[in-house]
Amino acid sequence: MLKWTMALLCGIACVVGISVLFIQVNNHQGEIKQAATAPAMPDAPLNVQAAEAIYKQSCIACHGTDLEGKMGPNLQKVGGKLSDQQIYKLIQSGKGGMPSFKGTIKDEEIANLARWLAEKK
Repeated sequence: MLKWTMALLCGIACVVGISVLFIQVNNHQGEIKQAATAPAMPDAPLNVQAAEAIYKQSCIACHGTDLEGKMGPNLQKVGGKLSDQQIYKLIQSGKGGMPSFKGTIKDEEIANLARWLAEKK
């Protein structure tokens, strides 16, 4: 009786494990498709003063006056971790506790801010 119970429990664990694996693969494929269909970053030159103004207007409350992080993460070396494209998509779409700024800030301004932040290494 104990052998059948253990075999049944092992079988259930295998089915659950395989199900979780398929769900994770499906979620990852959805993320890849979403990244591929995300709009490309507009090609605009970096304007440091405009980027700093946008940062002060929209980001300073969570990321601090010197990019040191408050409620949001420290951004002082964000360019060493993320590319300007990745930063652009993050600002545009939001992530976790960070809101999306797609409808709040123009795409060109988001691109400028992303380029400015990408220089922080």
